[in-house]
Amino acid sequence: MRNFLTLCFAILSGLYSLACTSAIISGALTRDGRPILWKNRDTSHLVNYVAITEATDSTHAYVALYNSQDTIAAEAWIGYNDAGFAIMNIASYNLNHPADNWKDREGFLMTKALAYCTTVDDFQILLKSLPKPLGVEANFGVIDAYGNGGFFETDDLNFTFYPLDNQNRIIIRTNFSVSGGDGGLGYVRYDNACHLLAPHIDNSDISPELLTDSLSRSFYYSPDSSDKSTEEIVLDKDFIPRHSTSASIAIEGVNSPDETNQMVMWTLMGYPPCGITQPVTLDSLPDNLIADDLGGCKASRDNLLLKEKVFYKKGRQWFIKMPELQHISNRNKTKSLNNYQRFRTNKK
Repeated sequence: MRNFLTLCFAILSGLYSLACTSAIISGALTRDGRPILWKNRDTSHLVNYVAITEATDSTHAYVALYNSQDTIAAEAWIGYNDAGFAIMNIASYNLNHPADNWKDREGFLMTKALAYCTTVDDFQILLKSLPKPLGVEANFGVIDAYGNGGFFETDDLNFTFYPLDNQNRIIIRTNFSVSGGDGGLGYVRYDNACHLLAPHIDNSDISPELLTDSLSRSFYYSPDSSDKSTEEIVLDKDFIPRHSTSASIAIEGVNSPDETNQMVMWTLMGYPPCGITQPVTLDSLPDNLIADDLGGCKASRDNLLLKEKVFYKKGRQWFIKMPELQHISNRNKTKSLNNYQRFRTNKK
């Protein structure tokens, strides 16, 4: 029955565009001892950009990812602020659904959280204090500079909190909520992520580049325990990277409020196997990630051009020309890892 349901979820989530794969990792399991918040973002909004919002007398400065159509940066989809608070969302499909006339409010909520929250507790207070219904159905992942973190599985009226702690040093989420019971989507991607992370959990050596440039480039498929990356033509099914992926982002947190200037948002814009990861901080934003007059950012549009070379469509299904894709991915992974090394060397 488990295998049957997994295959059913694979088919459903392959047809649904609003899907993500994510994890929050305690510093106890990371190579550098710092917590990480990671989101492989799937969306119908394939062209994105990154923007920095300056602090005011009452709000934090923050950096976040936005859809190209959101020219006023009103709806953040992952980001962090100058207090060391970071947040992301993962759409859930087994909580109470919001009404059609008041839904998809997750980005507005996260913008408010980045502006006003310092800690995980602050976010909990925000959820309790905001007018209801919230217009959301999502797993909100958060970390702060005090070593706290967790997922808030949240619907219009209620939430259930799953904290990072000694028993749960890593929490993986796709498009279902544990508190929601049966249903939801993303079970295959969940199993994919668990399998790929397992040896690194055992070795406590998880790093941002493992997430952005290994998991988000992986074509491991858990239902048959196979790696499709060596095949010629591959159906784009429920891999972690999907045709609908717009970015893979890993926010590297800190362990003290005195270290918040060391936070970095490692940003791979676009379909991850075709992309290059770049460091983003509150003081430094690469030019090709900034919104421009053409819509979204250059890195996102350039990625789409590469993706068009390796995908083709038959009916409603997308297929990947895997040898061509692997050539692009291996070349750009090398560039990503060089960016990681260069940034860390310059920080020393």
